[in-house]
Amino acid sequence: MGILFSLVGLITVTYGMVWEIRLWSVMLLSFMSLKYLSVDVWGLVLSNELYCDSMSGILISLTLWITGLMLLASYKSVKFFDNKMFLFSSVVLLLCAVVIMYFLMVHTVYFYVFFEVSLIPTFMLVVGWGYQPERLQAGLYMMLYTIVASLPLLLSLISLGVSYSSYSMLLVNYMNYSGGLYNVSLFLFVGVMVAFLVKLPMFSVHLWLPKAHVEAPIAGSMILAGVLLKLGGYGVLRMMSVYFLNETEFIGVLMVVCLWGGVVTAVICVGQSDIKSLIAYSSVGHMGVMLAGSLSKTAWGWEGAMLMMVCHGFCSSGLFCLANLMYEKLKSRSLFLCGGMINVNSIMSMWWFLFCVANMGAPPFVNLISEIMLFCSIYLFSKSFIIIILLMVFLGGLYNLMMFISTQHGSVMNFLNSSGSNTCSEHLLLVLHFYPLLSFILNVSYLSKVMLL
Repeated sequence: MGILFSLVGLITVTYGMVWEIRLWSVMLLSFMSLKYLSVDVWGLVLSNELYCDSMSGILISLTLWITGLMLLASYKSVKFFDNKMFLFSSVVLLLCAVVIMYFLMVHTVYFYVFFEVSLIPTFMLVVGWGYQPERLQAGLYMMLYTIVASLPLLLSLISLGVSYSSYSMLLVNYMNYSGGLYNVSLFLFVGVMVAFLVKLPMFSVHLWLPKAHVEAPIAGSMILAGVLLKLGGYGVLRMMSVYFLNETEFIGVLMVVCLWGGVVTAVICVGQSDIKSLIAYSSVGHMGVMLAGSLSKTAWGWEGAMLMMVCHGFCSSGLFCLANLMYEKLKSRSLFLCGGMINVNSIMSMWWFLFCVANMGAPPFVNLISEIMLFCSIYLFSKSFIIIILLMVFLGGLYNLMMFISTQHGSVMNFLNSSGSNTCSEHLLLVLHFYPLLSFILNVSYLSKVMLL
């Protein structure tokens, strides 16, 4: 039902005739869709190739929600009453449809096909509507990283399909739970995981992400942070649940790389001067913690990874929207030039404070619950990780406070001519990012179920 409400809201905001009707329709229908947003265990077999359960259902709702907000955020950068807007909205809807089919696919070959096809509309967004001349280089960088890592995935999925005599992940899952477990070798483990780790991205294969974020338009940054990074996380969770990949001895090494990468990227965030680049590197750190929690072989780690993907999708997308709004007013994303905004636009400063607090995992946002669950699961895996966890908590608060203080406090540059007024669509865009982060933690029934795991 939530997916249906989100889909109707997406169609309304895309092809509605009056702009004010589009605004209120997407807000109302998004609120109604969140009422049905849950992660209870359920499954629905749609056909031989399509299957939807709690893990894919909540990510489909996130995809539809973020896609509608992408069109809302692109109102100024891409004019709605122009042929370019029709092409832009078509590319966005194509990407949304491909991602939804990826989440629904249960056949491994089709699963791989939609995983790769999602690169084409993403490349079109970065190259066609990017801001800087280097957008072609950023698009090629992204394509080369993901395509090179995807060939081992195809070969590994075919090999696993031949070993199980079935390409249906649902059937293989039933076979493994009934005792017909096939021992996955180290080469198959690396072949299956490497493409998802690049898409996630894991530290050491993350260099394409900051460059793509910096060169992409606001819609490209939102879909990258809110949805496309979840393709890698969903692929990791799905492969581990179907093929029992977390039974290999390579898990410990991978967790060390993820956690150390989270610390290194947090240090890199402290030294960044571009706001979009800082937010992009923080996404690498959050996804590293999510991957480490999902590899910890605990129920808390699994639930925390799902919560982290959902709350990171809203929080990171909202931060990119704030960075874009500042860029539209000041024509700069530099932390050294965008100072003193609290004296110019105090309402926008409040939004910056709320999203920075949410990004560091402070109460009363659902990010706090996800990080507590992930850190507890990592500590249960190995008590020696406690030092890295404390470092990540400290550095996460440091770079978020640094970003807020650098942009909001201090003196305003004399050459900046910024208007303190904000439009209704800007506030609506931020409210629709902020509302899930605050209201999902009030779902007491879900949290009580998580605490009992």
